[in-house]
Amino acid sequence: MVSEQKFGLAGSASNQHHKTIYSIGLRHQAFSDWLLKAMVSGDMQIIFPAATREYAPLVEELWKDPAIQATYNRRNELEMLPSFASYYLERAVDILRMDYEPSDLDILYAEGVTSSNGLACLDFSFPQSASDDNYDIDNQHDSLLRYQLIRVNARGLGENCKLLEMFEDVGMVIFCVALSDYDQVAVDGNGFSANKMLLSRNFFESIVTYPTFDQMDFLLILNKFDQFEEKIQHVPLSRCDWFDDFHPVTSRRLPESNRNSNSINSSPSLGQLGFHHIAVKFKRLYSSLVGKKLYVSLVKGLESTSVDAALKYAREILKWEDEKANFSLSEHSIYSTDGSSYSS
Repeated sequence: MVSEQKFGLAGSASNQHHKTIYSIGLRHQAFSDWLLKAMVSGDMQIIFPAATREYAPLVEELWKDPAIQATYNRRNELEMLPSFASYYLERAVDILRMDYEPSDLDILYAEGVTSSNGLACLDFSFPQSASDDNYDIDNQHDSLLRYQLIRVNARGLGENCKLLEMFEDVGMVIFCVALSDYDQVAVDGNGFSANKMLLSRNFFESIVTYPTFDQMDFLLILNKFDQFEEKIQHVPLSRCDWFDDFHPVTSRRLPESNRNSNSINSSPSLGQLGFHHIAVKFKRLYSSLVGKKLYVSLVKGLESTSVDAALKYAREILKWEDEKANFSLSEHSIYSTDGSSYSS
């Protein structure tokens, strides 16, 4: 086993030159280099599970290093660094205890650390609840229906769009975009750094225009609204070139944190205005490409009720489509096919 003492190196005068706020001490650097080599080699047994408790204090110490914090403050420039990395790093000692039991929030965050590059499938149903009592009796049968959610990761799809042809029988396409990506960067297919929101837009265009989906409805889920609402207070939405025309007018009477978004008398928050702006951008793009209406749902990914609401909205859209077949569309129809309609 590699002891923590291995990393107790002393600095030399030659190593003190050219230091910046991003420079870490030799002890922390030795530990970081060793950890990276272990990760690259793929032999994680060197570290897990036996040595985890031994290194927990050193991980915590490294995380608190001013150089690491200065680097983390520029995380939007680093690809593949989860926005919730701090959640685990700040809890390193507690998480690595022998008696540690993960909370629901720990598990939800962990789902995003490593995502499958292939296909993932989930079967689920909507159980009847007290809130459904006012629905039509036919809707009570929903608790008996089974839905299948098939997840396709954009990275795993790559250039192999022919994989999409196997989904010709699906009822709806749910496209997810993280609102908080507007200032993030990632490497595109050509190896160049690009804004993640623009990459999502390009991928969205390729999916909605793919022949397999030409008769299907699309539901755009704009996720991570909680992170977005916090970030937009400090990072302008115009950081993404697509949103350089965002010029919000917000009330100065109340601070953002004191506004009640559920009050009909309150003005929309900056986050809500930003969400609306992004939603309209995607709706207009979708209408220009396929001439149809795009459905949009706002989601806070770590709130199960928010996710449930989005999936129930998808269910209602599927029902609307089934019911439209029983009516002849006319100028008096309640079902609009006008692509210029931008209501969610």
